[in-house]
Amino acid sequence: MCALNACHNYSFENKKRVNLEMHWEHGEDFLHHPDDPETIIQRMEWLHDQYHLQDDVLLTHVYESDLFEHGNVNPNKKKARFYFDSEAYDPTGTVNNDWIFKPEVFVPKRKKIVIWTPTYNSEPPRLWKRFLTNDDWHDIIKLLTWEGWILVELTYRTPVRDAFKQIQEADFVVCYDGMWHYIVRNFGKPLFIPSWEGITSYNTPQVIRKPNRHQTMEFFSDGGEGFTPNLTEMKVKAKQYIDILKARYW
Repeated sequence: MCALNACHNYSFENKKRVNLEMHWEHGEDFLHHPDDPETIIQRMEWLHDQYHLQDDVLLTHVYESDLFEHGNVNPNKKKARFYFDSEAYDPTGTVNNDWIFKPEVFVPKRKKIVIWTPTYNSEPPRLWKRFLTNDDWHDIIKLLTWEGWILVELTYRTPVRDAFKQIQEADFVVCYDGMWHYIVRNFGKPLFIPSWEGITSYNTPQVIRKPNRHQTMEFFSDGGEGFTPNLTEMKVKAKQYIDILKARYW
């Protein structure tokens, strides 16, 4: 979704249709685990269908690409996270990747919290993404459920349509930095992430983040009256962000 956002933003700002060529080191039908409900290709294609001005970016795929280190036999290309043939961006830098879903997929929120933790990730995230323990996450979940909120926990194996729907209807989201966070971004949902890294704010500009365990647990307080002003802060920041996106791109 980071790549889709960057290309849609570039297309909009430059009034050009963009061909996004995604390179994969595996084949089209690759599953990380046999029990996975869909491939990453299927997820990307379905999510792109939810994008505003979707036809402005043509999505194509290159499977078993020669750009990856173990099989890079292409002398004309170097593996990078991205590059533009137009040289519009420095591949060692960052791109403007603000974008938004199409208006018709925005629905009224419910009294629902969506959460995901590193516990059920496909592989262990980097250390800075998991300075909370499983017990810490369990305590946060308990704090957030006592006031009658519907709490939905997602994993990487949640089907993309279900993850999208849950975030679509959520009042706010609490998670580690990864997995479904770009869906949260493109909906402009209120968001909390425990993180000390600046990349978290780049990936999710509306985020409220805390850099350590103590400040994170303090943020949620009692889950009720003590948490209320912090939740208000989350909602104010998220509204400012999504209002900017709607005004600029719709």
